Amino acid sequence: MTPEKTDKEKTMNDLESVAGSSASCNHGPMLDALMANLKVTSDAALSRKLMVPPPVISKLRNNKIGVSAGLLVRIHDVTGMSINKVRTMLGLPIPQPREGRTLKNVVYSPIAPLPARKRRTARNAE
Repeated sequence: MTPEKTDKEKTMNDLESVAGSSASCNHGPMLDALMANLKVTSDAALSRKLMVPPPVISKLRNNKIGVSAGLLVRIHDVTGMSINKVRTMLGLPIPQPREGRTLKNVVYSPIAPLPARKRRTARNAE
């Protein structure tokens, strides 16, 4: 074997491992937990509760699509679960706050009032 083939094989193995990790993501348990939380018994009823088309639930269950940000917010609104809890149910990492300036540690100076405007007089109006 030439060194080129081993590099190609390594690259293909790396690509397969990345594809395998995304394919191993399973939304079924999360959907089952949502169904139990919302007290529904079918995917169609779950789609009506979440106000999404039934094919979206089917594609999620079969791992054809991922959970979008909009669906994540909709799940939060309907169930009352925190977004971080839904993310952990999906196996996604919880985002950590960035270092540096945030709204919590920025001190704002008070805004000075605008100067009073002069009123028009009858002479200026003509």
